[in-house]
Amino acid sequence: MADESESAVQAAVDGELRLLDPEVRASPALVLELLDRDFTEIGASGRWWDAESILTVTSAGTVSPESPVEVSRM
Repeated sequence: MADESESAVQAAVDGELRLLDPEVRASPALVLELLDRDFTEIGASGRWWDAESILTVTSAGTVSPESPVEVSRM
């Protein structure tokens, strides 16, 4: 059971990290592979996000190879 749980957590972390990849973000099809159509989230700012709003932001090219996102304490 622990291995299955650890695998699920690792899959979630891998998916989150893929969403930061500029090539993935530039492709709505790849983003949708990682997000459930019913995805919703409330960001730290209090803004409500759904799959459509995430696609709008990711396709805008807000993360570039020149300014990579650093991830820590995940």
